[in-house]
Amino acid sequence: MAAETVQEAWADLPPTAQRLLMAALDAFGEQGYHGTSTRQVALRAGMSPAAMYMHFATKEALLYEIARTGHEVNSEQVRRACEEHPDPVERVRAIVEVMVSFHAEHHTLARVVQYEHTSLSPARQRELIVIRRRTEAFLREAIDEGVAAGLFEAAAAPMATTAIMSLAIDVARWYPSQRSRGADQITAAYADLALRMLASR
Repeated sequence: MAAETVQEAWADLPPTAQRLLMAALDAFGEQGYHGTSTRQVALRAGMSPAAMYMHFATKEALLYEIARTGHEVNSEQVRRACEEHPDPVERVRAIVEVMVSFHAEHHTLARVVQYEHTSLSPARQRELIVIRRRTEAFLREAIDEGVAAGLFEAAAAPMATTAIMSLAIDVARWYPSQRSRGADQITAAYADLALRMLASR
């Protein structure tokens, strides 16, 4: 079974490598990638900078592992949601719920994954783009099927994938300041908004 969280995805790594990744995730989330030094990451993990280099040669290697794993975990969650909902309307709802839930409940991870990945090398960014397009394709396919079945308005479809994905991703940016509304409420509201955007019948 595929990992539900990045911690599960990293379960086979040495414990020290796991500690470094979690320390880097916390530091990048608090201070940003460029505001964090390798020394700070090592100290958060309870080890020396020299010990860190045994597992990750650079700070960028830490960011890449976090971003790649976060993208993969979210994409797998979306894939499973699609398998469980053959009806296009319910599939769109499920995809939006998974995306919004991921970006709200794991907002620190999601912020790092979505907003710090531009610090990676072009080659590594291209790897992430492949995963992002795979995730978007699940939503695009559901929308196209809904249009073909007369369930969604054709005019709404061309920009819907980009708009819905952007709304879901942006939750990670503001959610910590909106704790008066729970993740479940936000998830349900965004799913309804997405379907209204598509003029779901």
